[in-house]
Amino acid sequence: MVLIAVGLIAMPTYNWLVGLLVAMSSGIAFITLERVSAPPANSPREFAIFHRRQPRRRPVLACLGDSLTHGNCSASITPEIPSKLCIKLGMELPKYGSTFADPVWVVNCGQNGITSETILKERMNAALGVYPDYMMIMIGTNDVRAMYKKSWGKDISRINTLSQVPTMALLERNLTEILHFIDQSSPNVKIALCTLPPMGEDLKAKSNDLIREANQIIERVGANYGETCTVIPVFSCFEAILEKKRKGGLPVDAFFPLSIIMNLLFHNLGIFFSWDRLSTMVGNKILTDGLHLNETGAYEVVDQIVDWLVKSNVAKAIAVKS
Repeated sequence: MVLIAVGLIAMPTYNWLVGLLVAMSSGIAFITLERVSAPPANSPREFAIFHRRQPRRRPVLACLGDSLTHGNCSASITPEIPSKLCIKLGMELPKYGSTFADPVWVVNCGQNGITSETILKERMNAALGVYPDYMMIMIGTNDVRAMYKKSWGKDISRINTLSQVPTMALLERNLTEILHFIDQSSPNVKIALCTLPPMGEDLKAKSNDLIREANQIIERVGANYGETCTVIPVFSCFEAILEKKRKGGLPVDAFFPLSIIMNLLFHNLGIFFSWDRLSTMVGNKILTDGLHLNETGAYEVVDQIVDWLVKSNVAKAIAVKS
């Protein structure tokens, strides 16, 4: 807003063209930032309003995570789950445009930029406050980013006011405490703990060595939790896709400037640009800027979540709630 004001002042006092360019570019950047940071349409708050007005009940799936779940910086996974589930179960497709669509109400508890510590300290009550029957958790990418680069670690710690810079040991402790919190508060909730997608599409890169180490922790924590927790192998699915590529694509180091450019194009010129098209322009297949998912990547995650719901007997839950 300050830069917009500066541009407007510069038009009559300095140079109208320079002032106009500054004001316009600042305005576009401001609008994009607002769109990227806006809560998802199916946030816990919106669900609370929706739920109070509904005499009927359906099973609830809470999706907890960072920007990969939030879905404003990348293709969103949560809106596609009900329709994909209907196809899988042979049910009538939900009404187009419904925020909370049958047969399972999906609540997006994701937030851009957060870590496992942020979820543990700030997000658990909101997620459990929607009284979920199922919960999908995909968190840890920003923890790994903090370990990958010291400068990123400082920024992530400052923005999230973390007690310390994330480490693998802290990630394991936080995930364990998250699952323990759920078990103590809502022991009947069935949990899907997702492994993390690649950071950059070069599977041999250092960033993906760290992702593999984090995923070993996720698998170990999930296995220790018990039968009500299922580990969804997101990384393995993407690994199989990327192994068929001839080139690895841009490294994750370039994600920040790429993310700014891609979000400007997607949120302001979405008629011409999809996440798939933007990722193709930089040689990627499932990731846009090396970190966030395009539509192809998001649909792969949705398919795995739907398969987990079916195996978790969601059809019976739908029948009972209905």
